[in-house]
Formats: sequence, structure tokens, C-alpha cells
Amino acid sequence: MTRNFLTTVVAIVAALIAVPAAAQSVNVIKSFPAEEEVLIEQPLTAVRLEFDKPVELVLLSIYDPSNEEISVYPPDGDASQGTAPAKVFELPLPAALTEVGEYRLSYLVTGKSVESLNGLIYFKLQGKYPPAQFEWQVPYNGAIRSEPLTEVVMNLDQVVTMQSLDLVRMVEVDDGVSVKTVMETIATIVGADTPVTGELTGQKFKFPVDPSLTPPGKYGVKYSFTVSHPDGSVSETTRTDKFTVSAPGE
Repeated sequence: MTRNFLTTVVAIVAALIAVPAAAQSVNVIKSFPAEEEVLIEQPLTAVRLEFDKPVELVLLSIYDPSNEEISVYPPDGDASQGTAPAKVFELPLPAALTEVGEYRLSYLVTGKSVESLNGLIYFKLQGKYPPAQFEWQVPYNGAIRSEPLTEVVMNLDQVVTMQSLDLVRMVEVDDGVSVKTVMETIATIVGADTPVTGELTGQKFKFPVDPSLTPPGKYGVKYSFTVSHPDGSVSETTRTDKFTVSAPGE
């Protein structure tokens, strides 16, 4: 009986040694910017991530208020190899972020003994005064419409002055190396040389759009407005809100 017991114990130990340890979870314990942090009058020039275990950084990107991707790591976009394992990563940005608005940082890490982690960190850049926010918007960023656009509607929580507003089409261009999406202006609704009926300073705006300009496809409303503050300063917001017009039956 003793021999059988010892044989059984040896078999169990051998089986445990043969099975690799389960991958451990990994967590961000500190970051800059922190989750939901608001950076006031502070351009962002670098980001920092600290994990509770050594990991390899595979990808890190920042998406700006217009949802445009800014590749931070790897700089050339080649994610075939990660970094050396580390707990702390501090990376400079290709260019300082100064545009007021909401951002999100997206990262992917992996490692031999940890589970891969794909995470998001949301943060904001803000001037001395809170930026104007939309209370109602047509089309809103990311909208999918079943019919052509007939008007652009903007209702904001404070008085602004519209500086420009263009309707653009998203066009894919293949340069032989990669396919990039570029914006092609198809109509200028508010501009230096465009007469506009109605006041351009206010909180509520409505601009008619010829529906023939937006057959099924991908589009954007590119706009700029300014806000005058009590101390005499003026802040400007510039962004592009993208939308899609779907084909019948889609």
C-alpha cells in the first residue's frame, strides 16, 4: 500500500511540474494622464504607464477629439516586436497635444507569464475656461444615417462664434505603401468668402445642406468656432465629426 501511495504522489508531482503556470493578470497601477484626468492649460508632451508586473508594450496610440489616431508606439506603426519587459513605460509624443477636448489612450501589452491586456484611458485637455459642449448635434460624431444629410444642427451650452464649417468626404488613397483616408471638401457652408444668412454668434445654429451632396458613403462635418471669455481671452475649438450615410438595405 505504501508503494502504491508513493507512486501516486510521484505521478501527481510530475503532472504538476509538466503543466505550465497559468498566466497572471496584469494591471495599470499609475498613469499620466490618469483616468478621467483634466489637464488645464497644460499641453501634453509625453505619457507614462506603470504596471504591477513586467510586461512588453506592443502598441500605444492616442485618439484626439476628432477620433484621429496618433501613433505613439511603435512610431512607424510596425507592431511585429514589442519592447523589452518592464513595469514602467514613459514615451514622448510625436507632437505636443494642445487642442481642447476629450482624448483616449489605447494600449496593448503582453508577456510570457501574463495575460495580454488591451486597455483604454480617457482624459481631457482644457483651457482656463471649460470648453463649449454640444447639447444637440446633427449629425453627431459616429452617426450612421439611412438617408442623405439635409441640415447641420448645432446647439451648444454657451455662446460661440462660428468661424468655419465644411462638409467633407472621406476618401481612401493608396500611395503604393499604405492606404490612407483623406478629407475632400465638397461644400463650404461657413467660410470667409461664403455668404451665410443668419447670425454666426449664438448658441443654436441650423444650416441647410443639399441632400444630393451625401449619397451613401463616409463623410464629416469639419468646423471651427471661438468663445470669448470674461477676461478678454478667446479660445478656439476645431474638429471633424464623422458620419456615414448607408445604402438602402444595409
